[in-house]
Amino acid sequence: MHNLSYQIKKYFSFNEAELRALGISILVMAFIYSSAKGGPEDVFVATYWVKNFLIAVVISTLSLFVHQTAQRVLGLSVGFRVEYRLWLYGILIGLVVAIISKGAIWFLAPGGILVYHMAGHRIGSFRYGLNYWPLGITGLVGPLANIALALVFKLLLVVSPENIVLLDALKFNLYFAVFSMLPVPPLDGSHLFFASRMTYIFAFCAMTAGAIAMFFLGIFVSLLIAIAVGAGCWFAYYWFYEV
Repeated sequence: MHNLSYQIKKYFSFNEAELRALGISILVMAFIYSSAKGGPEDVFVATYWVKNFLIAVVISTLSLFVHQTAQRVLGLSVGFRVEYRLWLYGILIGLVVAIISKGAIWFLAPGGILVYHMAGHRIGSFRYGLNYWPLGITGLVGPLANIALALVFKLLLVVSPENIVLLDALKFNLYFAVFSMLPVPPLDGSHLFFASRMTYIFAFCAMTAGAIAMFFLGIFVSLLIAIAVGAGCWFAYYWFYEV
């Protein structure tokens, strides 16, 4: 823990290129979020849209920061320095889909991570070097952090069930977690896919099913559905493709 604390203090900060990429990602995701919130009854009202856009900026910033924090801390714990990279195609697809669907569909996949091997902090590690499994888990922990954040919003909705902002924050994190798990470089799912296809199948299917269930059902039921669907997909993949 002392070593991890030292690494966080030294390597956790974001560089200028990352801050620029994060800023673009936040603004794009905020625009996607607010593209369907221009005004009541499909009448565009500038002040109404600006209000929702600012709310979206806060939600996007919190969600992306939680996502990146989890990945950077876990990466440092195994001797990797994690950097955020913008995915231009993800940005463009998200904007086009939002405009065409008028905000009805959110495609939230603005970027992924680039990992650097810190040799001095990996001495004595199993399979010393930049190997696939730690990299895959580092990618996975980001979407899992968004699922955990979604759980917090789900619990807050129990106290305030009519709060639209909490509902949208829940929906935003579920979308962000699932789209981040797509097996397309440089998204997080691609790292886990190349590390272990079996683990990826379970994680992606469980996360997708759990996210859908969490939006409509309770937390405990969603967890059961996620495990059941993930296990079913894992077994089907193993039976039809790996055997």
